[in-house]
Amino acid sequence: MQQGGFIMKKLPKILFVDDEQSVLKGIELNLGRKYYVTVANSANDALELIQKGDAFEVAVVDYVMPSMNGADLLKEIRRCDQSMVAILLTGATNYEYASEFVRQGGAFRLLSKPCPPDELIENIDAALLHYNEVVADDHTLGEIMNSVVRSFTSVLAAALPLYFGRSQRVMRMATEIAKKLRLRSIWRIDSACVFSHLGFATLPPDVQLRAYQNEGVKPHELELIGSFGDFTREMLSTIPKMHEVMKVVDLISEDYCDSNDDDKDSAKLASVIRLAKHYDYFASKGQNRPMIFESILKNNSIYYRDALNALSEIRPNENGGPQVVSIETKDLKKGMRLQEDLLLENGTLFAPQGSIVNPPLLYVMNNYRVCSMKDPFPQRITVSQGSSFENEP
Repeated sequence: MQQGGFIMKKLPKILFVDDEQSVLKGIELNLGRKYYVTVANSANDALELIQKGDAFEVAVVDYVMPSMNGADLLKEIRRCDQSMVAILLTGATNYEYASEFVRQGGAFRLLSKPCPPDELIENIDAALLHYNEVVADDHTLGEIMNSVVRSFTSVLAAALPLYFGRSQRVMRMATEIAKKLRLRSIWRIDSACVFSHLGFATLPPDVQLRAYQNEGVKPHELELIGSFGDFTREMLSTIPKMHEVMKVVDLISEDYCDSNDDDKDSAKLASVIRLAKHYDYFASKGQNRPMIFESILKNNSIYYRDALNALSEIRPNENGGPQVVSIETKDLKKGMRLQEDLLLENGTLFAPQGSIVNPPLLYVMNNYRVCSMKDPFPQRITVSQGSSFENEP
C-alpha cells in the first residue's frame, strides 16, 4: 500500500485498488499530476484506508483480486462511505458478472481492462462531476436548509419543549451516528427529525403528554397520530427537496430491512433516527447507558445493524454516563439534562424530564422570571451534568 502524486489539497482524491503492482505504478505515473492518487494492492489494504477515515471522491477498483473481488470490496466500502463514486475495471472473462453489478447500481461505470490512460481520465472526470452534482451540491443545499431548521427548532423547543426539545436531541444523536457511518444525504436527518414531530404540536396538551410518555394513548388518538404523515406531507409540499425528507419520515416507524433496494439511503437514515428516538426515550426515563443499551438490544433486529455498532462507539455502554446531581434551578447551565419535570409554581409543565438545557430554554426562563412577581420555578432540580451537550457551540 503506498501513495503517489502531488499532495495538493485541491486535487481530487482518487483511490486505485489493484493486486498488480505494475498497474499501480502506471497509474501513479500517468495520473499522479492530475489527481491526488492513493493506491492499494489488495482489498484488505483498501478497507484499512477507508476504515481509518480516509475519504475519496472516486474509487477505481479491479474486479479480479485474490481473497475478495472488486464487487464485494465496493459493497464493504459502501458500509463505511456511501458518498464515494466507484468505477469497476474488468477483463472479458468476468465482464458479464461485473456488468450486472454495475447495472444494479453497485458502481458508476464499468471499464474494460487494460484501460488506456486517456479513457480512464475521461471516466474519472465524469465520476467527479457526478460526485459534485449529487454529493457536494446536495451537501451544500442541505447545510443551508439545516441552518434554517435548527434556528426554527430552537425557538419551537423553548415554546413546545415536549416534542421539539426531543427532536433537537434526536437530530443531534442521529447526525453523530450517520457521520460515524458516513451515510449519504445526512442533511435530511435534521429536517426529518423536526417534521416527524410536527403533527404532535396540533394535539391538545394532555394528549401530547400521554403520547410523549407513550402511556394511556387511546385508540382514536393513535389513529389520529397515524395520520400525521399526510398532514406533514401537505405542509411541506411546496418546499423544494422536501419530498426527499418525507421518504425518511415515512420509514422511521418501520423495522429496517436489508433487502429493501428501493431507497436504501432513506431506510438507513430513518433507522438511525428511530434508534436515536428510542435512546432518547429511555434516557428521558432516567435510565443510564447500560440500562438504555439493555432496553434497546432486546429488539436489536429492528434497527440497521451498523447503526447499533456506531451508537456503542459514540456512547460506550460500559460508561454509566453523566453524573446526576441536585442543584439550584437558578444555576442551570447549557448542556445539563433535566432528570425530573420542571414545573411552574402553578403545576404547569415547563420542560419535561429528559430535556437538554440550551440557550433558548434559559432565555425563556429568564423572561418568565422578569414577568413574574416572584420566581415561578422550584428552588432546586435534579439534573445530569458532564454530557457532551455542554461542549456544543
